[in-house]
Amino acid sequence: MPILDGQLMKELKHVPAQFVDQAWRDGAHNLAKACETSGGEVTGDQLKMMLARGERMLMCILDGSTKSGWIVARIDQLPNVRVLHVCELYAPGSMFAECWEQLRDFARSNGCSEIRCAAKPTQARLYRMRFKFEPVYETLKVSL
Repeated sequence: MPILDGQLMKELKHVPAQFVDQAWRDGAHNLAKACETSGGEVTGDQLKMMLARGERMLMCILDGSTKSGWIVARIDQLPNVRVLHVCELYAPGSMFAECWEQLRDFARSNGCSEIRCAAKPTQARLYRMRFKFEPVYETLKVSL
């Protein structure tokens, strides 16, 4: 467990696809609430299936032995940049902030030079102020 200034930090752990069902019972089911941040592109059940198939990566935020948050990400190899895209995030309180450096290190260790994410306006302001995110483009939709 990482230690900073004599206190335990939150730890970010990758959950292999074969353990998604157990993680869902351990609290990852809360990611269904986060699916709306990206416009409801997937439901919670669909997300679980994608994770179990290995189409996206599941990470758990540990606070000691407590599973206190969950991150779903994918790596996109675009023509000019490799990106870790945070698809869904369930991290009440400051859990995301407390594992930011580990997420950044994970992205770098996988060859990524950027991290991107979907965010609602309040989250976007926080991410810009705290983590220096810059807008790439805004996604809009219209129902037909």
